Amino acid sequence: MSPGSASSSPSACPCPPEASPRAGPAPALEPFWRLVFPESCVACGVPLERPRRHFCAACYRALPWIGEPACPRCGHAVGPHARAEAGCAACRNRRFAFARAVAPLRYEGAARELILKFKLGRRAPLAHALGAVLGDFLAESGLSRAADLVAPVPLHWRRRLSRGFNQAMLLARELALRFGLPLAPRLLVRRRATETQTTLSGPRRGANVRGAFAVRAARIGGPLARLAGRSALLGRRVLVVDDVFTTGATVHECARVLREGGAAEVLVATVARTPHASG
Repeated sequence: MSPGSASSSPSACPCPPEASPRAGPAPALEPFWRLVFPESCVACGVPLERPRRHFCAACYRALPWIGEPACPRCGHAVGPHARAEAGCAACRNRRFAFARAVAPLRYEGAARELILKFKLGRRAPLAHALGAVLGDFLAESGLSRAADLVAPVPLHWRRRLSRGFNQAMLLARELALRFGLPLAPRLLVRRRATETQTTLSGPRRGANVRGAFAVRAARIGGPLARLAGRSALLGRRVLVVDDVFTTGATVHECARVLREGGAAEVLVATVARTPHASG
């Protein structure tokens, strides 16, 4: 399957997929592990019959999946007969520096609640759960095979200090571990503090983040650690990870500086996408 194609939508799944092999005990230790560390659904709290699946079947089915068809450019849901080869109504008149953005969920209902809890500090279980949802989606779509390294959208150091963690970094780590890709946690840096994007209109979002990011190519980790300068990015395909895609202003600016730094292509993966994005 080509990276641009998509397989059946996760919304068709009757229950959570099998757990990723990245975490948890050996099979022989499974009964003891479950006795000592009982797991519960991250959404409703009921005990899980199967370990490391994060969601009960009912909550997994109830997640607001975007499904198909979706815009091949920005990931927005489109109608069954819409022509979106060059973008949908939400992005057709926008210029993006990234090649494609995808998200499995709409940012509403249970997805919105989980992401807000994630940002408010319930980190580990939700990082694993949301990372698994995004990882399953990337694996099914083939997009996981189209990247050479993973980079999170950075927080400004003051916000990182006050929050205590960067949620995009935790998601990026989950994907890097799952797909065996180099993680570049400091490849992108936020050069200046910006207003929160939540209350800004589309045009103001773009102005708010313009010039806010820079590339530190020498910070690429893993097999690329010995490379420095622009050559570390030259010809690489970068998967930029964040929690929510709204207008695309933030990830566009990240992609722009990555392309200027020598990246061949930038792909964007977020857990959720707002249903409607204007400007």
